[in-house]
Amino acid sequence: MSTIAVDAMGGDSAPEEVVKGAILAKKEGVDVILSGDENLIKSYLGNEKIPVINYPQVISMDDDPARAIRSNKDSSIIGALNLVKEKKADAVFSAGSTGATLIGAISVLGKIKGVTRPTIASVLPGKEKEVILVDSGANLEVKPKVLYQFAIMGSKLSELLFDIENPRIGLINNGEESSKGRELEKSTFKLLKSSQLNFIGNVEGKDFANSKVDVFVTDGFTGNVVLKTLQGVAKLQQDLISKSLKENLFKPLLVPVKNAISPVKSMLNPNSTNGSYLLGVNGLVIIGHGSSNSEAIKNALLFTSRAVEKRFINKFTEVSSEL
Repeated sequence: MSTIAVDAMGGDSAPEEVVKGAILAKKEGVDVILSGDENLIKSYLGNEKIPVINYPQVISMDDDPARAIRSNKDSSIIGALNLVKEKKADAVFSAGSTGATLIGAISVLGKIKGVTRPTIASVLPGKEKEVILVDSGANLEVKPKVLYQFAIMGSKLSELLFDIENPRIGLINNGEESSKGRELEKSTFKLLKSSQLNFIGNVEGKDFANSKVDVFVTDGFTGNVVLKTLQGVAKLQQDLISKSLKENLFKPLLVPVKNAISPVKSMLNPNSTNGSYLLGVNGLVIIGHGSSNSEAIKNALLFTSRAVEKRFINKFTEVSSEL
């Protein structure tokens, strides 16, 4: 059985919602160790027997990540990462500061050999199957070689998760033509075109609605804007559909129609999975949304546990031979 180290102080509603989510995950068979302010965490645990390690310092979303990691050696995210380093846990989950998790993971666990910069990969719903967006928030400014490495890591992730032999790679741009984009996209296009990857070419935001590629590649600034936009649009669509059904549908049909569209609603709900992979570090690190509630935390921990059971990190480290 896998053991997940949880940054209990990370997130907008931590530690209460994180602890509640950990309790729910434990009831579904996930072993959890909570890292954070021991006294505060135990006040929410009640009679639940979940181990707690005391790392009372908190890194907030407003803190400078690099400075915070250097000066807060007893922060909850460092405690969780140390558990993996010491082989007392199989993976880390945090819904706290993405920057602090990234820098902390590099500092404590180290990077996979050959990786210039680790990246965040998010799994998103697609028309026919799920797709991968990389980078979805780790690196705001990058060079073409780094984007090329992101494409390699995204391709490897797609192979492992979806059993795709040769995943199609697309570079997010403001047009399909090779001449479009900033110098970053133009230079990256040339690198990808001459590589062994299955590079389809430039793709646009609208292509998330079709099955044109399996992996969307971009810098972390653009990727995070894309991710949040997709989540916002999905929420808007759900709200508009619900409103329209209530106002226009014959009342006895309301429940069966809602039941019929429930699977789609679940698919578009970010809380249903609530986990993105931090790729390129020597350990399995999963990042969740800062606004996660207890249900989202539970689902993220189940998601993390499944990744451990599939020996994901062992398989993924093979990517270093291609960098």
